[in-house]
Amino acid sequence: MDSRILNGLNPEQKEAVMAPDGPALVLAGAGSGKTRVLTHRVAWLLEKGVPAHRILVLTFTKKASRVLQHRLSDLLTGPQVLLWAGTFHHVGYRLLREFGQRIGYPGSPVVIDREDQVDLVKSILSGFPESLRKEIPPAGSIINAISLSRNSQVPLEDVIYDRFSGLIPYIDVVGQVQLSYEGQKKTARLADFDDLLTGWLNILESGPDVLDLLQNRFRFILVDEYQDTNPLQARILDKLAERHKSFFVVGDDSQSIYSFRGAHVENILTFPDRYPEARIYRLETNYRSTSPILDLANRIILGNERRIEKTLRPYLTEEGSSPRTVGLYSDADQAQFVGSTVEQLLDGGAPASEIAILYRSHYLSLPIQFELARRKIPFSITSGLRFYEQAHIKDVLAHLRLLLNPRDTLAMNRLLRMIPRMGMRSAEKLLRVLGDVEDVFFSLTDEAVLKTAPSLSREGVRRLGERLSSLRELQLAGKSSVGLLVMEILERGYRRDLYDIREDPEDREADLSAFAEQLEEQTDLEGFLGEITLLENLEEIALSSASSPDRIVLSSIHQAKGLEWDKVFVLSMNEGIFPPEKSAVRPQDLEEERRLFYVAVTRARRDLMLCVPESTVSRGRGERLYPSRFLSEIGPDLVSETRYESWNF
Repeated sequence: MDSRILNGLNPEQKEAVMAPDGPALVLAGAGSGKTRVLTHRVAWLLEKGVPAHRILVLTFTKKASRVLQHRLSDLLTGPQVLLWAGTFHHVGYRLLREFGQRIGYPGSPVVIDREDQVDLVKSILSGFPESLRKEIPPAGSIINAISLSRNSQVPLEDVIYDRFSGLIPYIDVVGQVQLSYEGQKKTARLADFDDLLTGWLNILESGPDVLDLLQNRFRFILVDEYQDTNPLQARILDKLAERHKSFFVVGDDSQSIYSFRGAHVENILTFPDRYPEARIYRLETNYRSTSPILDLANRIILGNERRIEKTLRPYLTEEGSSPRTVGLYSDADQAQFVGSTVEQLLDGGAPASEIAILYRSHYLSLPIQFELARRKIPFSITSGLRFYEQAHIKDVLAHLRLLLNPRDTLAMNRLLRMIPRMGMRSAEKLLRVLGDVEDVFFSLTDEAVLKTAPSLSREGVRRLGERLSSLRELQLAGKSSVGLLVMEILERGYRRDLYDIREDPEDREADLSAFAEQLEEQTDLEGFLGEITLLENLEEIALSSASSPDRIVLSSIHQAKGLEWDKVFVLSMNEGIFPPEKSAVRPQDLEEERRLFYVAVTRARRDLMLCVPESTVSRGRGERLYPSRFLSEIGPDLVSETRYESWNF
């Protein structure tokens, strides 16, 4: 055995890597070397003589798969290529190509994207009465419900009652749409992304011969981020591992935060019950954070009843400072405090890239972006997009810009291009026609103008004209805040567009609702749009004046998972924000929010500041905010408390 495979591993990691054949659950706490253990386990199997083609390694992202392959090549002598390593969907597609004929997919199916899915559902809905088509929620919402039903292995009706209340009055219709949708895909030899998983399961269940073949082919199964698997993926894995039970899963139940994508924490929590002979390995040595931060993390997760016991211990010998809760008068003061403190840290020599500002919802970053830009402090968003650069925000801003200037051709072009079957040339042709009319909005509903648009896009153009005209009437009435206009843009048709053409529409809709709340008191539309331009200009100045590529990082907590920084701020630790009101209703949702808090805390290496504003002017004048229940749960002994006014800058 090559000593390099075991060199550098701590006793916990080494024990997991050398686990005997059979089911194994590796509980990898935050910062404990999860990827290292998975990579070394694969190397261990290969060095023991297991053929590479008998090993199946499943990850959740292509990047994770590439990292594993790269580290493996560095670890082993000689070329070693894992033939079966990749995401669930990647492996599912390969198996569908190989065995698809057994389940009605002869040859290689054409995989369709979300836009194709929406078009197919719209085509199906076109056969229903017009009165129903106008009332039923968007095609994208129907697709989401069908997808969640398939991935969660829960009947569509139950999914609708649980997660899609807007579809409840149309349950029978959605059921009919699903039957037609599945049938038309099959007839046309099409597959959506969910079919890559359901097809994999159907292949395994198509007969004992193929099940026997695949169970023997994948003699050793390794899974990364097992806590993020959904019930469909868990069922596939259990079926594959049924015979040999060489099933090595790595994950952390305390970091299961993606239920909105279908992830099911019960998969990892019940693993010891489904595999009573499983060995459990705990990676509890944390290489990231100081002892006070880990003490806080350990205390946080105690609030969850459904969890597997483990306790993070620090590898770092330095004591470190206690995490701090910072009391603030308002969310405006929160932005000023963060900006001032960041400026002070940078002046003291802290690298900008080692400072992160984390938040539960993306809209909370808006005041911070303004403050950092005003101070000419460069920053980046982990998604790669600043708030106003996101597609759904730019869509809404295009509506608002047109209310201010109906001849804003850039804004109009954006909205026209959102209409199905409206290509670039068609939009340009329509814009030329609109350049000669007196009333742009009304002309979008005029038959003569509509004839210049492609026939399949005319109804969409008409609806856009009606929407803009009705918004103009609301604006001219003189009682509409910018926030109200944003909500009315949603209500008067954009919500349907959002669900039809954008990914993660539920998240985007929640984003826009929170955005509208922030703008409830903003009545000056021209001033508001001017502030956005100012923000963009300030950002450009900040970026151009930066002497290094270092940037302060702004990130939602979900996007920050897997990352780490020396100094971390967590914004708005308030009830109703973190956890959100809707997540405090059901125990399982509240437990996920607590896990999200755990993830936020464990991103920090040395310094952690939890901001607690007492009021907000962005969500309604005079609204009182209260500290998050999570702060009272952890108690005062593990944090130091201070107020912004007591700081001297």
